[in-house]
Amino acid sequence: MAITAAMPAAKERPRRTRTKRVSALAALKLSRLLPSHIDLRDPLKAVLVCGDCGTWVPITGMQSKVQKLVPHHTGKAGVADAIHCRSSNRRIEFDMTLPEWRQALTDAATEASSRQATTVLAKAFSPQTDRTLRARAERTPAGRVGDWDAVQVQVGEADAARKRVPDGARPADGPEVPQEPEHLERHDRRQAELGRYTRDGHPAEGAPVQPECAHCGTTELNFVRAAAAGWRQVLRRTHCGRCAGRFPAWMRTQF
Repeated sequence: MAITAAMPAAKERPRRTRTKRVSALAALKLSRLLPSHIDLRDPLKAVLVCGDCGTWVPITGMQSKVQKLVPHHTGKAGVADAIHCRSSNRRIEFDMTLPEWRQALTDAATEASSRQATTVLAKAFSPQTDRTLRARAERTPAGRVGDWDAVQVQVGEADAARKRVPDGARPADGPEVPQEPEHLERHDRRQAELGRYTRDGHPAEGAPVQPECAHCGTTELNFVRAAAAGWRQVLRRTHCGRCAGRFPAWMRTQF
């Protein structure tokens, strides 16, 4: 019958060791560790968190020239397996003083407290808001129907006034816009304007000699000069260049 040896449990970490062995790893500087991972409140019993196994380990040789971590295991003493940590006997370089460590610890605690969520207190309601919320909570469906019936007449009048179309107000500085349909009159006027001059440029028989602006009454010598001066047809009416410029471009057509 084969007998297998059980893995011994981790031993308690001694605070002082008499070994002269020093780890070949580079010295561990305190300034590179978190202030909360160092405990220098009792300098003769200083401890820190090992960077390899993450456990609190005492520092030995505080009264000698070389300070180093005591030999320790990676697990909890008396519970975990006895696995030797490679940072055992690692040198510690004290590149910060005790006052500097206390100040760094205070700053770290202040920064951590500022990141913690604070309790948000609800803002008190004003008296008017409180009365409104209480009245809303006490209202019943029947009360809401009664309130609507009380204002239904005013709501109907407001809707009717909103749908009412203005009585054709026109711009004060713009030309007059016809409000009534004039399709028959425009047709007759267009035919008359087209027959004012012949292809040779001579006035037609019975046609007016000079074009006249339908808005301001300005006249021009003939239609050729009127077209050169910017006269246009707007709503089938003849307008001079000044009056025609008040209309959009898509409404202006040539003779």
